[in-house]
Amino acid sequence: MSTKKGIAASVASALLVGAIVWLVIGEGLPFVASEYYVFSLGPSVVDLETLSTTAESEGFAVVEPAEEGATDVPLGADQLLVVDGSRFLLRVADDAYTYTVRQGTDGLELVFSPKADQAMDAVVAVLLDLQSLNAIGGEVDFRYRTYAVDAVKGPEPPADARIESNLYRLTVAEDWHAFAAAKGLTLVGLRVEVVAELAAGVVLQDPFAPYVESASDSLARLLLPIDLLVPLASTGGVERVRAPYEPVAP
Repeated sequence: MSTKKGIAASVASALLVGAIVWLVIGEGLPFVASEYYVFSLGPSVVDLETLSTTAESEGFAVVEPAEEGATDVPLGADQLLVVDGSRFLLRVADDAYTYTVRQGTDGLELVFSPKADQAMDAVVAVLLDLQSLNAIGGEVDFRYRTYAVDAVKGPEPPADARIESNLYRLTVAEDWHAFAAAKGLTLVGLRVEVVAELAAGVVLQDPFAPYVESASDSLARLLLPIDLLVPLASTGGVERVRAPYEPVAP
């Protein structure tokens, strides 16, 4: 036990003191391969230029999407960094587990997906890797959300979020790009094409306004960062957030 405490305390100084308590109370509770786990890393303090330089030197595939057109993200890459404006997604896959750091609704989040049952210290090892890449957030909260890998329906959106189910499932998916490809959602970098159905007279304001591509009295079409989907769907005057309807050839 003392060894684990020492490792946890060295991961990111005071930012990870909570790891000690977490390892103690969670001793013997493995992460299982049938589920994946989402941890909060707090507000982003990551310098993206430094992260890109470090990741490239470590052999990552580094992708910076253009403003228009689909992004060619190498889904099979074992080490991937996508930088999209002020946001990033970092993904690493090895024989034991896959992990991803990305922007969530409440700050950076770590998605840990074991390929075989793993002990608690596997996550601490991941945090050490992230520290070496300068890719860790400003706080680490060792509470986590658990999702089944093969869930048929997936979790329900929050009660106040008026959002199409597949779009909500995208926000919590283990792999955003793979899920979007499977469900026919269009991603450009870390943004998704959506339509917001609006009440009469509603005009979207910040932080959503910069992502509006076109708008009418009742609809706004956006290329929206995935982490803003739930906040948009919970905004007053937004009646529904859905994927665009695509015409079907007769």
